[in-house]
Amino acid sequence: MIKTTVNTIRLARAFTMKMIKPKENYFFATKSLKPLSRKFGFDRGTPIDRYWIEDFLGKNSKDIKGRCLEIESNYYTAKFAQSKVTQSDILDYNKNNKTAIHGNLKNLKNVIMDNTYDCIILTQVLGSIDEPKEAISECFRILKKNGVLLLTSAAFSPTYDQKNSFWRFTTASVNYLLKKSFKNILVTSYGNVLAGQYFWTGVAQEELTKKELDYNDPNFPCLIAARASKGAK
Repeated sequence: MIKTTVNTIRLARAFTMKMIKPKENYFFATKSLKPLSRKFGFDRGTPIDRYWIEDFLGKNSKDIKGRCLEIESNYYTAKFAQSKVTQSDILDYNKNNKTAIHGNLKNLKNVIMDNTYDCIILTQVLGSIDEPKEAISECFRILKKNGVLLLTSAAFSPTYDQKNSFWRFTTASVNYLLKKSFKNILVTSYGNVLAGQYFWTGVAQEELTKKELDYNDPNFPCLIAARASKGAK
């Protein structure tokens, strides 16, 4: 009797598994100990977090104007600013980047003057800075009176650069850092438990539906985004 019951349960489980069709090659189907990608999904398509970054910048594209500063390249400045930007600068500590201003975001006093920029785009950089408070303070200093900082940072992400990966953030921690300098702050989160697990394993955004990417669960954030204005509330 017990043997018959066990066999019945096994048959039921087997039938259920046939009815469930997991997405091909996904981590959950293979139960692999290794990720599908060690390049954030670049080798499969576009990384999932880029979807959220671009959604945030698109919603705040009106702030990308005048003289702008971006890190390593001006990809997002060019993509979202259209003709509103009068000057697009790049900051990079790597001196091999010939198109950039060279300096460390923690201390730019000898590199960039006070009140220089209308907008700073700081995407996925803060977690790689050992003293993020100093970087935020410098952003505040080099922004103009009504300048805007558009910031995104990981709340949940693989760590491939072991030497330069210091932090993962929450909405509370980003707000805490920003309010040391800024007064007009809006912090939000992106992501959910499903998209987060897929991002962790290297699935590309093209392999998910828009609904799966757009659903936001604040209890399971993958990315933190913030708009901070130097002007008064």
